[in-house]
Amino acid sequence: MFKPVLQAVQMFLKGASGKDRQDKHHLSEHLLALQVAYDQLQKKQDALQTQNSRLQRECDRLQHSQQELTTSLQRHQLDLDELINVADTDAKDLAQENEDLQSRLRHSEDSKDALKATNATLLGKIAVLENQLTLRSYQSTNTDTDTAASNHKTENRADSEKSILNLLADDISFEQVDLSDVSLALIGGHETTYRTVTAELKQYGLKNCVHVPPHSIASNSRHQIKDKISNCDLIITVTSYVDHSVSKCVKQLNDAKMLAGECIRVSCHGKSGLVREVLQYFADPLQPSGMV
Repeated sequence: MFKPVLQAVQMFLKGASGKDRQDKHHLSEHLLALQVAYDQLQKKQDALQTQNSRLQRECDRLQHSQQELTTSLQRHQLDLDELINVADTDAKDLAQENEDLQSRLRHSEDSKDALKATNATLLGKIAVLENQLTLRSYQSTNTDTDTAASNHKTENRADSEKSILNLLADDISFEQVDLSDVSLALIGGHETTYRTVTAELKQYGLKNCVHVPPHSIASNSRHQIKDKISNCDLIITVTSYVDHSVSKCVKQLNDAKMLAGECIRVSCHGKSGLVREVLQYFADPLQPSGMV
């Protein structure tokens, strides 16, 4: 910008006369100052251009980094979307597996209930057979020559056989019986029978069962018997294995309304028969086996 001006001043100085020497000197000094200012401006311009180039390179580097970051974010987003899809697929598979397991569990419970019902039915049938075998054994060892008694035994045997056939034809299920809130009393019967019956009925929730053994095994007073059985829900007297005095005491307590539960008498004394009597009573309490 100053270069044409400087050239014009130089040409003017060359053509000036001697009387203008002083003016010429001033112009030379001014020209020198302008030359120095020009050089400084040129240096500043070069510095600005250098700085501008450096800034341009930094801008290019930042732009390149931004592009790389954008590409990386896009790649990560694709990976995240893929992971989400895999997680959704796994969740659906787990839900299906859980549903299958629930279905298998329900089927297993149904099978368990069916087996339990079948077991209870077989238990009842075995109990009846044991009762009949016990009765027949007793009858065979105590044969009476009296014709009327013989006819009565024949009728009992026919009724027993009919009862067996009826029970074998029925499919009685005790799977719904719940003895968790029941208190049971067993009058008579062997100690081993009492333990096995109690253990068997625990499968149905029974928690409390008391035993009044025959006097031949352990002696109990009327007061002791009352304390044991007065609050029981069901009192079972095993007629084939009990002393007359104990059986009579229970009957008197029941007649005097001193027993909270119901009293029944059974002829069986085996585990299966007693278990069935209890289950049948609570499965259908309106039809007990035998009242005192």
